[in-house]
Amino acid sequence: MNRLVLDMPDGGQLGLFLKRQQNYIRRTFLHPFSGVATFSCEYKTISHLRDHGVPVPTLVFFDQKSSTEGAQAILMTEELLGYRSADRMAAEVLLNPAYTRKQKQAVITCAAKAVRSLHDARVQHRALHSKHLLVNMVNPDAPKAVIIDFEKARIKLFPLSRTRRDLATLNRDIGGLSRTTRLYFFKQYLGIEKLGFWSKLLCRLVISRSRKPKRQPRQEVAV
Repeated sequence: MNRLVLDMPDGGQLGLFLKRQQNYIRRTFLHPFSGVATFSCEYKTISHLRDHGVPVPTLVFFDQKSSTEGAQAILMTEELLGYRSADRMAAEVLLNPAYTRKQKQAVITCAAKAVRSLHDARVQHRALHSKHLLVNMVNPDAPKAVIIDFEKARIKLFPLSRTRRDLATLNRDIGGLSRTTRLYFFKQYLGIEKLGFWSKLLCRLVISRSRKPKRQPRQEVAV
């Protein structure tokens, strides 16, 4: 990944992130043998999520081509200024007495709603680590969250599969938080004030998966 800075006509600057790939393909239902460029899938996923109101990076450019060296693809998005990963935000805000309870709850709520909007769009991130959930605290009373990196994302029709895997990954990845804080995130994700029978069952499933050892990530096919 490369960071670029463009000079704008008004005298300002625009930060961009450019990602390149060569011969990284994903086998899909429509292309089980030839596959498609991984960035092509990510571009379509981001476009789909943007259309469903999910907070994602702003797309600037995408292109792909086939050459004698194989499949090539590039993906460019705008830089996310002022955003920090969820684990850093947990350490710097949620565990920091300088912030009020209301401000801490606002951080948790915006992050939980971002993840819920992802799942409401029928997308499972499949690698929702803390570095892929970012929070902006420029205004501590109105924080914003955004989700990034969708190379492994898939459309999943069953809500349970989306929730269980992604929340378990995030829960396992962020350390130092109390059970009360984690429960508050879970309830904000579900949009409820009190756990019922089904929400308690879901919570147990997420915790159970969180405790499983990490599996080695499966790499996309490079040919």
